[in-house]
Amino acid sequence: MNSCLLTLIATPEVEERLVDWLLDSGHDGVTTSTCQGHGVRTDQLSIAEQVVGRQRRVAFWIVMPEDVAMELVAKLEVTFSQAGLHHWLSPVLSSGPIPSSHAPSE
Repeated sequence: MNSCLLTLIATPEVEERLVDWLLDSGHDGVTTSTCQGHGVRTDQLSIAEQVVGRQRRVAFWIVMPEDVAMELVAKLEVTFSQAGLHHWLSPVLSSGPIPSSHAPSE
């Protein structure tokens, strides 16, 4: 089965709940980072966000088999249907830890 990278974009208000849900669902190895959303509909922005032209978001990245990712997205659609999540899947050509290197030989 092909691996993919599932990217989720969420509001900060959903971050902790989504982290807990992912971990409780057995999806470890989740990476998160704060980010900014640009180009969102202005009716979804606060006054302050309209002034700066962006909205604070949290990005989640998880590498997993493609079929597992598709199942996860379907479950997210049910559990977080009103949370305004955005997602995409990207193929992963390679992944895994980088082995620790030994002292370079001369």
